[in-house]
Amino acid sequence: MAYKLMMEAATWKRRRDNPSLSVEDARRQEHGSVIHMWKLASDKARKKNPDAANDHLFTETHLDTAERIHELYQGYRAAIASRNPRSASDFTGPGGFDGTDPFERERERRDERAVARWKEARAAILASGPLGMMAVETIIFENKPVDRLLGDLRLALNEVYRVWQRQKAA
Repeated sequence: MAYKLMMEAATWKRRRDNPSLSVEDARRQEHGSVIHMWKLASDKARKKNPDAANDHLFTETHLDTAERIHELYQGYRAAIASRNPRSASDFTGPGGFDGTDPFERERERRDERAVARWKEARAAILASGPLGMMAVETIIFENKPVDRLLGDLRLALNEVYRVWQRQKAA
């Protein structure tokens, strides 16, 4: 039920911003996610003119790496029990707790793995260049279409992908 309500809200917001969208189109991923929108635009440009240079190239590898980085970040935030910042107009109570034992050995191991994975990815992002982390935070985490950071995002994603490929080869 929560997923259905979330999709209805997302559909309504997307159609509010772009009234020409049909309900089916508004439910598609590329109308809500910047990285999916860029992937679709890149595919269309490549299909239209495969030999031309594409300034806004965003490949399937970039998309998969960005999604995996977002999952790692969500796992890291869960491990450190970080909550989303609340809106000033949110008058609901402070939320409860999940009821799990924080001293359970399996949970401790899982949280340690999540923190270690995020640290590896973050180190690779920081090594990619001066604006790599800003691009990841702005585009992937905050879902803002900042075209000027696309090159820095691609550099960061490529560096993280290379680190993961080296780990897989070892």
